[in-house]
Amino acid sequence: MSDERNVLLYIVGMALITYLTRFPMLLISSRWEIPAWLKRGLAMVPVGVFSSMTIPPILFHAPKGTWSPEYLVAGIVSLSVGLWKKQIVWALLAGVVVIALWRQLVQWM
Repeated sequence: MSDERNVLLYIVGMALITYLTRFPMLLISSRWEIPAWLKRGLAMVPVGVFSSMTIPPILFHAPKGTWSPEYLVAGIVSLSVGLWKKQIVWALLAGVVVIALWRQLVQWM
């Protein structure tokens, strides 16, 4: 019972922290006009986050001194889909699907 209570407390705590970190910005943005340069900067946050999540595993995932082909192929497919669709979500999903299929193919062999 205490484990369930702890999980519930963690969920409530994380929800409060998430809400409290976002609320001030929502309050400020509803009362004041955000400058154009800040809006442009904030529009680039998803690209920066996506890049920081994908590029290091592709370039620096080098077990035994060699690059991992699954990450290289997933990176190329993800980049292609991203350039084609112009949507980060589709590029991310394409990369995840390629890695999942690659790993299933390796298991079957």
